[in-house]
Amino acid sequence: MQLIDFIDTCNICSKTGAEVFGLLCYYMYKENGKISFSVKKMLPVYDEAGLPRPDISVIRKEVTRNNMFRPYGLEGTLKLSKDTLRSMEKDHGHLWDVASVNKSAKDVKITVVRPDDFADACDMPSKDDTEILELLCYYLFKEKGTERFHFRKMEDVYKDAELPVPERNNLKKMAYDHGSFRRAGLEGAIAFVPEALGPLEDRYGHMWDSVPETSERTAPVSYIIDETKFCGKRDGFDRLIIQINSAYRGGHHDSCALLMRRLLEASVILAFQTNGMEKDIVGSGGRYLCLDEIIQNAAGSDIPGIPLKDVHDVSTIGDYSEKGWAYTFSINDINSVRLAYRNVLERLFTVSKLL
Repeated sequence: MQLIDFIDTCNICSKTGAEVFGLLCYYMYKENGKISFSVKKMLPVYDEAGLPRPDISVIRKEVTRNNMFRPYGLEGTLKLSKDTLRSMEKDHGHLWDVASVNKSAKDVKITVVRPDDFADACDMPSKDDTEILELLCYYLFKEKGTERFHFRKMEDVYKDAELPVPERNNLKKMAYDHGSFRRAGLEGAIAFVPEALGPLEDRYGHMWDSVPETSERTAPVSYIIDETKFCGKRDGFDRLIIQINSAYRGGHHDSCALLMRRLLEASVILAFQTNGMEKDIVGSGGRYLCLDEIIQNAAGSDIPGIPLKDVHDVSTIGDYSEKGWAYTFSINDINSVRLAYRNVLERLFTVSKLL
């Protein structure tokens, strides 16, 4: 899933700084399997999402104060708390289920279980040490396809499941004495004996059942402007909005950028007209100024509630004069201003009494 699509579905502009950071970490967790996060190393993700970078020290204080994260590993590294992760899975996890359904089975392995969730489902804290070892090895077998289990790597699984890590020699002794395992390889690794997997599959295998081929959940969006919200207000605008979204979905990024700029220009003119400020944007010949001229010449005539600086910040989309005659737009160019563009457009529609 594209990051920009994810943050669209989360209405991220309405979130607090800590909530935004948590959602971006959750995205990285789902996409790349990351479980620990450094605030500093997350800054490029803000850039990719087209969001302003936060103050590092402020974010660290916020996310630790509200218990969204807990310390993990090296000093300054954080991990999403179990309650936060569970809440985000409930609210947003289905987006990846839909994405998985849309891929062929050979290209994707549907992951429905995480270590701490599996530990909860199995009520591992109530189990004895040998049962916990057996269950965690089964988890790796199902989730990663692991057939040989190395004790050093098993310690990481205990941590991910938020369980106390037994001393390594004790872990080895438990495994070697347990009837479900056999020794595998010269390094002291272990593997399941064939008859051990049957009872585990019967009891816990349903957790890895595939997602149904049909789903009532909504697929992630892939558009610039929400047609259900912005269309139906003005015919000429409707046609531009539909073309913008079509160009974006089709990968025609130069066309998309030019259309976005054209819609922005038309929306600015309408906002001036609606607020009785049309004289501020008409040139000596009685023709409307172009967008760049409006921003330059009417700098002291901000539309009520909309500084022209905000308009200027997103008006560079589709402006080849700043890029060079041979420049071609990419999806990153579009996504870098996508949220800000839609925010300005919504404010323009509002002051023009279209929303």
